[in-house]
Amino acid sequence: MKIILICATGRSGSTTLQRIINTIEKSDIMGENAGAINNLLECYSNIKKTNNMRIKEYYEGETKRKPCWYNGYDFENVKNHIKNTIIAIITNGNPERVIGFKEIRYINKIHLMDEFIELFPNTKVICHIDDCIDRQCKSGWFSHDKVSSREELIISNNQMINYSKGNKNCYLSYMKNLFRIDEMNKMFEFLDEELDETKYNYIINNSLE
Repeated sequence: MKIILICATGRSGSTTLQRIINTIEKSDIMGENAGAINNLLECYSNIKKTNNMRIKEYYEGETKRKPCWYNGYDFENVKNHIKNTIIAIITNGNPERVIGFKEIRYINKIHLMDEFIELFPNTKVICHIDDCIDRQCKSGWFSHDKVSSREELIISNNQMINYSKGNKNCYLSYMKNLFRIDEMNKMFEFLDEELDETKYNYIINNSLE
């Protein structure tokens, strides 16, 4: 089973990209989860750290109490529970050949994709941005505070661009390229899939974004 993640900024055309990716045969790329999976990945990162701090046969004084930082959990068991929870969130109980989700809450969190790939090695990540920040700032909730929005988008874009550099599991996508079939073919080649041009054209001609 292949997993495709769409890591995007808000108002960048990520929903249109999600629809395009969902043209893959037997695929189901879910929508956003309010950062819930990011929280699970942070949890996984933290249990790895404490697992590496495991202390053997250490007790304090005559009371034989374990120190407060001692952990007694089964790391592999907890790891598998986290993996199963993530799968439950993105499959709705009916896993397809290709599954995944898109999320826009990645500012200062794009590094969590490394944790996801560690849990699920057969994962492809698409970092998707709109390189026209001025246009983005006029759209949706960004328009309420254009100055703060612009600063946030610049940070998010730079983090995704830097993450994608030299990362064989990651593909950098731009909003403008959604409307170029040659660029979409490149993306699908990265995904080891074939683009259905008829379905693609239908989505682009009926896009709401």
